Amino acid sequence: MFIDILGYSAFFVLTESISRDLHVLYEQSSWVITSYSVTFAAFLLFWGRVSDLYSATTVFIGGFTGLGLLSLIISFLKDKYSFFVLRALAGIAGSALIPSSYRLITCVFEPQELTLAFTVYGLSGAVSNMLGTIIAGVLMINHGHGQLAAWRWFFRLLTVMILPCSVTSYWLIPRYPGSEAGDQRVAKWRRLDLVGALTMCAAIVLIILGLTLGASYGWRKPGFLVPFLLSWPLFIGFFVWEHYLGDQALLPSKTWRIPNFKPLIAFALGIYAWWGINFLPLTEYFITVADESAILAAARTLPQGIIALFVTILLGAVPVLVSRPRWTIAAGLLLGATGYVLMAQPHNYVGKDYWRWLFPAFIIGSGGNAACFSAANVAVMVSSPPEMAGVTGAVLQVSLQVGAAVAFAVQAGLLTLHPGGVSNVDNIHASFYFQIGWLLLTLIGFLATYRPSKGPASDPEAAVVVA
Repeated sequence: MFIDILGYSAFFVLTESISRDLHVLYEQSSWVITSYSVTFAAFLLFWGRVSDLYSATTVFIGGFTGLGLLSLIISFLKDKYSFFVLRALAGIAGSALIPSSYRLITCVFEPQELTLAFTVYGLSGAVSNMLGTIIAGVLMINHGHGQLAAWRWFFRLLTVMILPCSVTSYWLIPRYPGSEAGDQRVAKWRRLDLVGALTMCAAIVLIILGLTLGASYGWRKPGFLVPFLLSWPLFIGFFVWEHYLGDQALLPSKTWRIPNFKPLIAFALGIYAWWGINFLPLTEYFITVADESAILAAARTLPQGIIALFVTILLGAVPVLVSRPRWTIAAGLLLGATGYVLMAQPHNYVGKDYWRWLFPAFIIGSGGNAACFSAANVAVMVSSPPEMAGVTGAVLQVSLQVGAAVAFAVQAGLLTLHPGGVSNVDNIHASFYFQIGWLLLTLIGFLATYRPSKGPASDPEAAVVVA
């Protein structure tokens, strides 16, 4: 979680530098982020299934090591095409970490400890969200070029952080067998459901590819229409195939019978999007329009990370707030929408208007979104049977990643609504109004569909740690 979100937030500062050094065209610049996220989202379900059937420890260590080595190689690349390909491979390696870590947490901790464990797990995300932009901003102080460019040192820093941890993980993390340790290897191979895995991978890749190309080149172009339209038959075919396989499927039908799983997954589409929709244009505005340094731009967004960290610590100290997620999530969505209402008011994002509008918006909105993230994370994982933790954690992450990709694609189109790009605040306002509408619709839908669990076996409240 820490490494995933660290890279996610740092790229809001580093994208412009990477695009310039590798000669990435403006309309292709979204691929600096998307080349990783598209394969990351596409392979989550596959790695979740592997983690549940085989050893999650092996999946975790293998993915961690692969990500560290690929990060080192990426730091030396000189052209955009090799960068995009290697980042896509890094996304596959990185996607192995999330479902395997969910699975390992459910194995290591007792049921009554899971609420606190997953809250602390979410805390690592809040910390890395805060540190990502700051680390990137500090590295950007270095005005080196070529192999000394700041973004290259960021990838090398990732390598230094990842490889020692992956090596020590080999000895520190216990070996937990999969949920069917007694089965023959052939039976497990069949239960991997490679047909379903490949179908879902292709569907996710195509829909994100279509949305990204549509935002870059136009919504009437074949680059958007062909992959976007092809993705839907694949999605439908995936669910038909999964229904046919029943409990042998990559995504067993019983997954959807987990209490409130469907409304929580639908709601999670907007969580990563909340931070991304304001980080990306505001950081670019601070650097290119206000002519501020990258470190100052990072410092301006720092209140979002600090309040997210504070809220996550508070939820860990008062676990009842996440064990009853309905009202915590509803309040968080309302606060998130309020934050965007404030962000959509100023016509200048620096000077007095920053303190009048943006600072309180960051505190109110990011605090609410952090509460949503922790509550959803805990609610999904505590309600999930341990033998399904890898798959349910993967579905949650797919929702988070796909929601962010959709939001970025829509925002990219809205930022060109009027001439001037991010220098025209009307474009930024339009993308913020989109986010307000999304949040309010999500709030209404969540309250209408969420049903408090009654049985103690599936009620997240049953897992609250009693001091």
